[in-house]
Amino acid sequence: MSLRNYLATDAIQHVGVNVNDMDISKKFYGEILGGVFIAQLTGIKGEEWTSILNADSKTAPQLGISDALDVCFYSFGNTAVELLRFYNAETGLTHDQNVCIEANNQGVAGKHISSNLAPDIHAKDFFEKLRDSTKDMPLVSLNKSDLHQLGPEGVLGGWNCFFMSGPNGERIEFNQIPKDRCIADANFSKAAKQFREKTA
Repeated sequence: MSLRNYLATDAIQHVGVNVNDMDISKKFYGEILGGVFIAQLTGIKGEEWTSILNADSKTAPQLGISDALDVCFYSFGNTAVELLRFYNAETGLTHDQNVCIEANNQGVAGKHISSNLAPDIHAKDFFEKLRDSTKDMPLVSLNKSDLHQLGPEGVLGGWNCFFMSGPNGERIEFNQIPKDRCIADANFSKAAKQFREKTA
């Protein structure tokens, strides 16, 4: 049974990323990738927030006791990225309950954010500028110097992608899928249209 009719046309509202350094994360997602600032909340505390965010988990940050939370949202048009920093309210140290494995070591098992590149840009130029713009961010690394091309055949024919480690060790994918010129675009466009029309 599908619950599709309960969801909005553009159903994915945001993707959350746990961050160690809010300032460097805002620079990456805002200044470098060009996300549009939506809103920021700092110093979120209180037992109600712990209940809302953590349910009964005792290992998660305890906003009603000693921890606090900062959040910041950036829009990328079709969805938003939420940056979340849990930290000890007294020491200011970021909560380290869930240690992140550096993104390029996660391989295919890694959770990730995926973004579309414009179809008319040269990917190598983007990679070089991205590398230059993030050289002061120690966790940022690109796993290739150019797009990996899946080839023209198959259900994802024409899909070109590469992965990188973001400023907090998060795994980020960039795709370049030629519009109206490959099987991958046809399949994704068809499914998106069906979803928007609520006929999926």
